[in-house]
Amino acid sequence: MVSGFILAFSLVALIRFGVLYCRGIMVRTAEMPVSEEVRSAARLSGEEITGRDCGALGGGISLTRGGWGGVTLVKAYYRAVQMVGAIGRTSTACAEWADREMAMCARYVGVQIDGRLQMSFAEQAGR
Repeated sequence: MVSGFILAFSLVALIRFGVLYCRGIMVRTAEMPVSEEVRSAARLSGEEITGRDCGALGGGISLTRGGWGGVTLVKAYYRAVQMVGAIGRTSTACAEWADREMAMCARYVGVQIDGRLQMSFAEQAGR
């Protein structure tokens, strides 16, 4: 009985740590700037990247080397937040949180596209 409780508690703590660690990496990466090349290629009109821009950026990342690899968890997180935001639209705080989280996901995807393009340019320059 006690060992089952310890195992369950440990698993919950491990999962919670993993989620918070991954989210921390995503927040840190999303703070980096997205280049004008990526913005123009995705046809982003505004100065700020919003959650609605994730679809346009998603089309761009599917064209880069590696495709959605390395971004699938962010895509799943985006979908989950989108669902929570749709359910909680009556609550202003929930809707604002969902908008912020979806914008962070979109910025993360933009930074990933930018990094992959820079690596491709560096590889081609080295040849």
